[in-house]
Amino acid sequence: MAVTFETAIGTQRVPPRIPPGRSTELNTLLRQAARTRAGAARAVLVRGPAGMGRTSLLSAVAEHLPAEGVTVRRFGGRPGDNDGTAPRRAVDVLLAPHSASLSDPAPVPADAHADRLRLHRHLLGLLSTGPLALVVDDAQWCDETSLRCLDFVLRRAAARPLFVLLSQRTECEGPGTPVLAELLAHDRCALLELGPLDPSETARMIDRTLGGPVDDHFVRRCTEVSGGNPLVLGRLLAALRGAGVRPDAAGLRRLGAVYEGILASMIPDFLAGQPRHVRRVAIALAVLGRGEADLLGALCGVTGTRVESALGDLRRAEAVLPGAPAEMRDAVREAVLGGIAAPTLQQLRIRAARVLSDAGRPATEVAGQLVLLDRLDEPWMLAVLRDAIAESPSRAATRAAVRCLRRALESRLTAAERKDVHVELARASVPTAPATALWHLRRALTTAAGPREQAPIAVEYGMAALGTRCAPDAVRALGHVLDGLTGELGTDPAPADRELHTTVASALLVTAANDRTAMSVARERAATWPVPQGDSPAERQLLSALSTFAALEGRPADQAAALARRALRVEEAAPAGWWVLASSVVLSLADAVDEAQAGLERSLSNGQLCYAPWMQVAALAGRSLTLHGTGDVTGALHDARAAVALAEQTGMTGAVPMAHIALGNALLSQGEAEEARTVLDRIADAGGDLEGRIWEWHQYLYARGRVQRELGDLEGALDTWQRCGRSLDEAGVANPVLAPWWLPAADTLVRLGRTAEAAAIAEEAQVRARRWGTPRAVGLGLLATATAARGRPRLQLLAEGVDALAASPARLELAKAEYLLGRELLGRDDARGARSHLRRAIELATRCGYHVLAALARELLVTAGGRMPQLATSPLDSLTESERRVAALAQGGVSNKKIAEALFITTRTVEMHLTNVYRKLAVRGRADLPGGLGMGPGPALPGH
Repeated sequence: MAVTFETAIGTQRVPPRIPPGRSTELNTLLRQAARTRAGAARAVLVRGPAGMGRTSLLSAVAEHLPAEGVTVRRFGGRPGDNDGTAPRRAVDVLLAPHSASLSDPAPVPADAHADRLRLHRHLLGLLSTGPLALVVDDAQWCDETSLRCLDFVLRRAAARPLFVLLSQRTECEGPGTPVLAELLAHDRCALLELGPLDPSETARMIDRTLGGPVDDHFVRRCTEVSGGNPLVLGRLLAALRGAGVRPDAAGLRRLGAVYEGILASMIPDFLAGQPRHVRRVAIALAVLGRGEADLLGALCGVTGTRVESALGDLRRAEAVLPGAPAEMRDAVREAVLGGIAAPTLQQLRIRAARVLSDAGRPATEVAGQLVLLDRLDEPWMLAVLRDAIAESPSRAATRAAVRCLRRALESRLTAAERKDVHVELARASVPTAPATALWHLRRALTTAAGPREQAPIAVEYGMAALGTRCAPDAVRALGHVLDGLTGELGTDPAPADRELHTTVASALLVTAANDRTAMSVARERAATWPVPQGDSPAERQLLSALSTFAALEGRPADQAAALARRALRVEEAAPAGWWVLASSVVLSLADAVDEAQAGLERSLSNGQLCYAPWMQVAALAGRSLTLHGTGDVTGALHDARAAVALAEQTGMTGAVPMAHIALGNALLSQGEAEEARTVLDRIADAGGDLEGRIWEWHQYLYARGRVQRELGDLEGALDTWQRCGRSLDEAGVANPVLAPWWLPAADTLVRLGRTAEAAAIAEEAQVRARRWGTPRAVGLGLLATATAARGRPRLQLLAEGVDALAASPARLELAKAEYLLGRELLGRDDARGARSHLRRAIELATRCGYHVLAALARELLVTAGGRMPQLATSPLDSLTESERRVAALAQGGVSNKKIAEALFITTRTVEMHLTNVYRKLAVRGRADLPGGLGMGPGPALPGH
């Protein structure tokens, strides 16, 4: 309660202090007060929202009137004056005798009429000494009795020099609001509405505070953000002055941020003057940040109608942004939460999490409250955080949940709960911190009871250990769990138990399939297992792992491809995992390019769907290598750059190095050896156990050797390739096309005069190539053997190599073979035969984008007496035969399903081909496909 007694101080005139922008209103009130001295009681109600200058206007009047011989009594209402915390009534203060003590008020009579008569007598006593002014600020908070007493004395003292000046805050209601409305309705009180300052008044305030000249746009913006509210504008200008902001164009850019801070600083005072339900809604909204009325009502216990009313008040105060659902400004939210005691805020957040959960909101939204708690003491909280990590596409949200789960480990948890927390922390850490994930999984394994409970954890341990130094340990852990399951389940397990056993077995194989030290152990285990039919997801995963081992061991390609096809024959309802990617890679090695591309597209689509960056990177890199193998260097470069960009963006350069390897290969085929070296160097700098990986390490060495050769370091290149060969043998990998180091190594040995060594390497490679059996492998094996041969056998081997490669999808390798055969024929003085093959090499190399080879072939063609103008290639030439066939049918109006049936491929493969066609031809869809698709792209490539 604010109480002030002011008496007349003589007749000396003191110029009134004029509130900013309120000179007109002040003069109006002073004229009304002057009329009362002639003996006519008057009342004026000054009404307006908070900050509009009501209090300062009343103070200015009260300060001026004593100089006019007027006695002034003042009272300021506050929320809670009549809720039991403040026993004094307004009239007891305003009309108390001079002898009354403020600390010891007189008893309040029980009879209302007698009460009014008593107060009337006191008023007459005060008026006997001269004019009297009763000033009541925030009258809406006054008690109803006091305001009715004032109405009574106004009527009884109509011919007396009495001036009653009231103010009302319009955006909130209190006990006195109905009485004030009655006063106005019966014309016993004049009304003075305080509106916002106009731009000219705003400009004057800016000039007085910040100095001139004042920019018009600055004035307009200050008027907008302050709403013409003098209090807000005054605080804004004071803050701008403190920040050294001038009222010009430069200051205009800084105004918004300063205003946010001013608004936040005013919120506590604003809320202090609001009814209880407004304060509760504001706190609920601050806790949630944003939310619909029903959520806010459930959290703060306020009914729907009053929630909407409170939100309206908060919007008018600009604490809440326009629109729905309601959203509180960040700075305001911090200010509101800053006034809440920490224990209370913790309980509010727990309640908010429950309300959000009961309302069926996403787990990430519920977790947003839990992550701010000091402790997690209830099991349901852990379940929410686990769901949030699984749902969250945001790394920032995941990190917040991880921090919260780490705090949970400090709470009182059961062994099962602690295990679950470790598993969830591992899942969240795998993409960016595999070492941390592995640590948590090891802890979870030691906590789990028995092989059944350990099995799913061991599977995750194996997947997280892929490509790390922990892979052998993961293989041992999986083997231990697998043995335990075998003993526990017996010879005839139930279907669910059999599925669990098979899942662990497939995880063991795939974990070992990319580790040089663990592969032999896994191979011995797998040799005793029957090949599954592929009738369940786990069996298809095992088929994929077995196809990978078949490919690495260099068994016939049709056997490995058959296993991979069985693994992919059913599209799971769940997102594609490692088994789809692995099977696709095997099919690519087996020259089943269309099927491989379809599987890679499936992996890529599912990686985007479930936000699995590692799968997206790996699928893009795999597709790049596949495209490169078919001679689409441009497409390979496009996918490789996308893979590298995503790997670096997500911090996975060391985790998925195949992206950089694919980019290095594509750059080499474009003659960019220096850039390729830079790209490959990034892999070594990224760390990780690259040397321990079977797939990446050997392809890295193969590409590194190519870089060294292109840069003129033949000895260094040879050493790198031979190192690759030794490493493959040590790991037990016999597939000749995984990293065909032996072909350039044999050629380099011949250049260095070491023909016998070249012949030995080529002979061994030829055996493995024939065992693998694909046209590509056989063709490359023949080319390797030809490098060490002389005379007629060399020519025959080159010709056979060209024929073999022509039956494969390897257009790039075919271009090289045609060039070698043309060069050999030219060296034997068969210029005519040479020209035919050199032209073929130029055409293929140009369409593949292998411009270095095309230039070399042109030089030889000129030497052979041939002429060939620069090829004006068409985008159609970049299409593979499969893509051309699919596009031609699509252009003819055939549906994807009918195309798939006609070409004996899947609908997904048709979609993949069309996507590639649209990209290569830069068109949007079928309607934009150009003519000429029914014609072959120049030289036909049989078998593709």
